[in-house]
Order: sequence, then structure tokens, then C-alpha cells
Amino acid sequence: MQFGIMSVSDITRDPISGVTPSEAERIANIVKIAVKAEEVGLDAFAIGEHHNPPFFSSAPTTLLAHIAALTERIIVTTSTTLITTNDPVRIAEQYAMLQHLSHGRMDLLLGRGNTAPVYPWFGQDIR
Repeated sequence: MQFGIMSVSDITRDPISGVTPSEAERIANIVKIAVKAEEVGLDAFAIGEHHNPPFFSSAPTTLLAHIAALTERIIVTTSTTLITTNDPVRIAEQYAMLQHLSHGRMDLLLGRGNTAPVYPWFGQDIR
């Protein structure tokens, strides 16, 4: 059994302070969370892929490669990589590169996504 942290990459108001972080602050904080997850002995860190607000992870391979460079042991993975709005060859290329850069610490989770408004942005129809 493995234990880890999974984020959908939301940018939401802090329920205690009432402050909504900027996109840059949220990205910096999620990197800190991933590094801390390794420090405390967790096995994996996962990030989702989204292309619309209020989310920040439109480029999960870039984020996960950065996290892999800052860590040594933790598995970096996706909460979902969107197979319906991405070119399958690009998915294979990008995650193969991440697998090399992370020295085999990358897992890939594929899914279709469910945010209908973004499909036309990629020339797709959700049906």
C-alpha cells in the first residue's frame, strides 16, 4: 500500500484567512507540499490536469519534472492526464521524458476529463 497527496490544483479562498492566493503563490505552495510529502515519508504526490479556472495545472509534466528534480524518492504522478483533449503522441513523449528525468519515479493515470467548456478549445466535442 502507498500513501500520498493528490491535488486537483484548485485555487480557492483559504477558509481561515479569507485570502485567495495568486496562481504563482499556489504553484509555489504546491511544490513545497510535494517536497514536504517526501520529507515526512509519503510515497507519492499527484497533480491533476485542468485548463480552466479556478485551477493552475495546465502543464502537469512541467510541474512534476520540477518536483522530481527537488526530490529523490517520492513517486510523481497525475491525478488525471486528459486523453480526450491531448494528442496521444505528445502524452507519450512528455511522460516518457518525465520518466527518464525522474529516474523511473513517474506513474501515469489517464482519464477523459469532464469540463465540457474546454473541449472546443482543443477542437473536440465532449460527445
